[in-house]
Amino acid sequence: MEVREIAKLVTYIEENLRSSPAAGLPFVDSRHLQSRLLSRQNHVVFGRRGAGKTSLVHSTRKSSGHVHVYLNFEDYKDITFPNIVIHVLLRLLGSLESHVRSDIRWWRLRAHPAATVRRLRRTMAELTAYVHEPDAETQQIETTEGYERELTIGAESYGAMGAAKARHGASRRLSRSLPRNKTDYLRLQLSSYKDILLAVSALFDEAPIFLVMDDFYFVQKNTQPDLIDYFHRLTKGTQLYLKLATIKHRSKLYRRGRDQYVGVELGHDIFEVDMDYTMDNFEELSSFMQQLLRSATEQSGANVRVEQMFAGDGFSQLCLASGGVPRDFLSLFVSLANAMAASGNPIGKMQVNETAIANLRSKMESMRRDSSNEDAVLDACLRQIKKSVYDNRRTNAFLISKDALESDSQGRQAIRELVDLRLIHLVDHNTSRAPSDGQRYEAYILDVSLYDNPRPRNFTQIEPGWRDKSARKDQLRASPVFSLNTLREVIQEMPGQLELTLSDE
Repeated sequence: MEVREIAKLVTYIEENLRSSPAAGLPFVDSRHLQSRLLSRQNHVVFGRRGAGKTSLVHSTRKSSGHVHVYLNFEDYKDITFPNIVIHVLLRLLGSLESHVRSDIRWWRLRAHPAATVRRLRRTMAELTAYVHEPDAETQQIETTEGYERELTIGAESYGAMGAAKARHGASRRLSRSLPRNKTDYLRLQLSSYKDILLAVSALFDEAPIFLVMDDFYFVQKNTQPDLIDYFHRLTKGTQLYLKLATIKHRSKLYRRGRDQYVGVELGHDIFEVDMDYTMDNFEELSSFMQQLLRSATEQSGANVRVEQMFAGDGFSQLCLASGGVPRDFLSLFVSLANAMAASGNPIGKMQVNETAIANLRSKMESMRRDSSNEDAVLDACLRQIKKSVYDNRRTNAFLISKDALESDSQGRQAIRELVDLRLIHLVDHNTSRAPSDGQRYEAYILDVSLYDNPRPRNFTQIEPGWRDKSARKDQLRASPVFSLNTLREVIQEMPGQLELTLSDE
């Protein structure tokens, strides 16, 4: 393989590793997700960081037949509720105005488009002024009340009645307090905003309006149900459809109350699109990564073959080290390919381990950025898992009782979030223990980046998808059982009574 060809492939991947409207690798749609996302339905796209959520939602922009409005919620992560609603409304209405002006020919000379643009601009001006007002306040209203009194003076003279009348005027000042609340105002305006959405959709022959909310997990978790609840109300009776892209257990889409819930319920109000390739189907994961790398090779024009770049278990180990996340796979590949170009040697298992371990700092920084103020709790839980599994039992795999996961909400949340943060990986969602004890378990492995060195001594690495001649997973089933009680103790010992906000209450 020529160094120049490898450099061509590496350069192309580096330039397109992160998806944006102007760049990005072609989306490899092996699960036919695009057609689902283009349907007239509310969808939430779940995937870990780097799974390709942004690539998927950007790929729908090119399809005709709908009005596409894209928002990246990282831009709004520091804005509190209800101001965040106003900011999203402004972006939504502003994008709709742009679509009308750019896509409808001679809009200024046509009554309905011109009237719709004027209404959009007027509504945006009102919202822009209102966003700077306090969230809630009590207004002191003073009024003047006037009144008149009529005085009549009568006299009797020679049997005749005479009278004189006079008027006396007076006034008084009245003061009263009126509450003013942004949330109430926004709710009152829902019907007005719906009318605008209907008017815009009518201009495009009743085309659906897709409101894409990318990186929704950046919104504070306790705020998310209220935010999505408001825009879900806007969808009712209109052609507006929500397309969320988020990390599953960094998201809280609804909150239960005594008589009602706030937000959206999966399977009823919004439908799930799962992008994650998990270790419980390692064959599918490996096949997808091959498609991904071949697609990048073809797009780059590099004259290299995927098979020639790996030796032994190198490719399989790269799939394992990526945790099934496309961006992690390609990012590790770039580092490995640069080293291969320098040495002339194909990529092997040890090289993959070395590169993955060097990438741990980047993953930990992502955890601190993505988990808000919960990173200290998650870091403590991760260290406890590694100590129990890697240090004490000298393996990468462990089992957790499904009953324990069901009963321990904090421990369950910690495990789910560490999976979403690509630091541990689910390899079997329903298995038994060997020897069997009658219970059901979930099986996990540690991320390769958590290894202390690329050749750990007295260490047994469990390979996802491995089976014996009888198609049994006895090696995985014999992995140590990890007790969630240890995580509960870790969380309870955190200073300031820190704990995790549950995503699945």
